[in-house]
Amino acid sequence: MVSASSDPSLDLRSRFEALVVPHLDRLLAFAIRRSDSVADAEDAVQEAFVRAWLGFADLRDDGLARPWIYRILRTVLSDFREKNGRRQQLVFITRLEDAHDELIGGEHDALFSEVVARLDSEAIHRALRKIPEDFAAAVELHDIDGFKYAEIAEIVSVPIGTVMSRIARGRKLLAGAIMAERGTAAFEQSTDALAERRTSRGGAR
Repeated sequence: MVSASSDPSLDLRSRFEALVVPHLDRLLAFAIRRSDSVADAEDAVQEAFVRAWLGFADLRDDGLARPWIYRILRTVLSDFREKNGRRQQLVFITRLEDAHDELIGGEHDALFSEVVARLDSEAIHRALRKIPEDFAAAVELHDIDGFKYAEIAEIVSVPIGTVMSRIARGRKLLAGAIMAERGTAAFEQSTDALAERRTSRGGAR
């Protein structure tokens, strides 16, 4: 009899299921933060898994499986955006950095972590979608998904120094986007309150 382990395709499938499939939920979460809808994110992850399976035999180092599949997913997301002609709406960078300086006051990035810790995931998601993709991805991969600098460099195909720079600036832009959104919300609340007062005064007359 021929044992199952002598079938290369079965061995490859078992290795794929052990190294790639466990990252499915995190990959989907990453894709959702980078997509216009959950359906688009699911399509992107599915395509990434297809590409990963087709090229899995070329993965020689099991320890690199996680950054490898993330790199594939980023490529798929980029292809999808180009194919559909969608581009993220970019907020003017200088304005975001000015808002960051207002929030942080030139202090250490520890304050950034404190600010983010007080926000729900939807607020972070909205803010991330307002900053350029390169910076958003670097911040997500490091601060949300927990990748190390070297792994991020491998995923996005840039030097470690560039990764560190993107994370630092991405945090500033993210904080600025959060401040910009908070300012808009505060303005809307003030406007609503003013309109309410005017209505009540009119009714009293």
